[in-house]
This record gives sequence, structure tokens and C-alpha cells, in this order.
Amino acid sequence: MSERSVDRSGLDEAIGEQLRTPFDAALSDPNRLRIQAALHGLPGDGSIRFTALAKALNLSDGNLATHLAVLSAVGYVAARETYTGKRRTRWYSATAAGREAFEAHVRALQLIIDAARAADG
Repeated sequence: MSERSVDRSGLDEAIGEQLRTPFDAALSDPNRLRIQAALHGLPGDGSIRFTALAKALNLSDGNLATHLAVLSAVGYVAARETYTGKRRTRWYSATAAGREAFEAHVRALQLIIDAARAADG
């Protein structure tokens, strides 16, 4: 039987190390994580209309716009506009940096899940 090393907090040291893994602050908000996940699920060159994204995630226009502004400010989301006559449509897509950040955030979450499961075993 192997002995587990326990730190001062009472946690297994390996689990404690996993829990100290930094998270991406922009993706730590649940709605921003959901938005980035939806955009990540599109093909690499794919984009989605603002209204379709709001409907898919059940977010109000104001809430979605606020979170998209944060994700755009950190470079994770790109926006473009198209016009049909005078009607404007905004399209959103994940940038390469946004895709990388999402993957890193998911890996950090997975490390914590794996550490918790290992502690149960």
C-alpha cells in the first residue's frame, strides 16, 4: 500500500497542486465559458449570429453582449457584421487565441476532476 503525502491543509499534496492550477479569469465566469464552448464547437472558420447564440444559450441580448465584450477585449472572440439592405447582422467566432485558451481551461478543470477522483479511490 502506498502512502499519500498530505500537506498542512489536510489535502493530498498532489491534489493540492492540481487545485492551485491557474484558471483563465475571462473563462471562469460560467456564461463566458458557455459562450466560448459554443463558439469552440463551430468549425474553425465557422461563425454564429448573435441572435442564434443568445437563443442557444438562453441569454438575454444585454447579458450576451456584455460577456461577448469581455471575450472580445481579451482577444478570444472575433465579430463581423453583414448587411441585408439596412438590416445589420453580427456574427461571432472563436479566435485562435480563444480556442487555445478554452482548451487550456478545460485541461485545468480536467486536472481537478482527475485529482478528486483519485482521492476517492
